[in-house]
Amino acid sequence: MLFHTIAHKILSEEASELSLFTVRSYGRGIDKVSRFKPGLLCSEINYDFIIAYKNAMTARGNKDATIAKALSVLKIFVNKIKIRGHISHNPFENVRIKQVQPRRTFLGLSELKRFYKNFMERGIQLKSGERESIRAFLFSCFTGLRYGDLKSLTHQEIQDGKIRKEMQKTGDRVYIPLSPQAQTLIPPPKNSLVFKMSDNSHFNKYLRSGAPKLGIKKYLHCHMARHTFATACITLNIPLTVTSKLLGHRTLGTTLIYAKYIDRVLDQEMKKFKKW
Repeated sequence: MLFHTIAHKILSEEASELSLFTVRSYGRGIDKVSRFKPGLLCSEINYDFIIAYKNAMTARGNKDATIAKALSVLKIFVNKIKIRGHISHNPFENVRIKQVQPRRTFLGLSELKRFYKNFMERGIQLKSGERESIRAFLFSCFTGLRYGDLKSLTHQEIQDGKIRKEMQKTGDRVYIPLSPQAQTLIPPPKNSLVFKMSDNSHFNKYLRSGAPKLGIKKYLHCHMARHTFATACITLNIPLTVTSKLLGHRTLGTTLIYAKYIDRVLDQEMKKFKKW
């Protein structure tokens, strides 16, 4: 039995229970294994194959996080295939997948305030692609929406100054009251979609060419806006439980990741010992 065939068959059967983001991510992971070894049989997946796959990714210069994700996807489908009886052993029994927590970059409150102010004052001077990409990016900085949710956001999903939307990644619904800054970034309706957005690569390209014109020198990318929103909430002392709900996180632990990047918050919390 070919790994590629059975893995995609399983993915297709379980797709309705997964988010579109997860389906695409798993599909890319399956295809990556098949590119490494076309015609791979399930019976050929053993410890030596996994190590060879891992070493090949390392040799190509893949980052630790990329390698860990690729191996995790392979392990998920190996387990599913094993349950179906096409693999009789556990090839991952002696394989350790190194879990890597990526460094989350973000704009501090002062940077965000300056970026927003300069955009509102001078955004009209930017090229169209730069202006619309930065508008959407800043809106995400004040709402925490992911790129896919920004791109699909409709005016119908914004009512009475609040967003009510089903998130593409998880399928969960979020409720986000809009700040005054977020409301000023909403363009006049031209069609059902709120923002005019390009594909991800061009979106990031426009961000990086337009941001320096507004005094921001950091290397921007679309997901940095969500990080900015999370850290801004924590810095402004919005409770973690509320921040987690706004971000659509299923566990508080995911939100807690952001707290370690806010030195001021850590300093503030440790001062509580003085009141002990």
